[in-house]
Amino acid sequence: MVKKINNLYQCEECFLFYDSKEIAKKCENFCKNNHACNIDIIKHAIKNPKS
Repeated sequence: MVKKINNLYQCEECFLFYDSKEIAKKCENFCKNNHACNIDIIKHAIKNPKS
């Protein structure tokens, strides 16, 4: 399940952060099913999320 942290959404599989809940869900589903990340999804990740 995607986590919301400081107005960002985190994939609980690879721990990357996204602005969009939908993209974070896509990332998490891909990671779970393939045990890897998808470059077309992770290009939307937030590079340096502030805690």
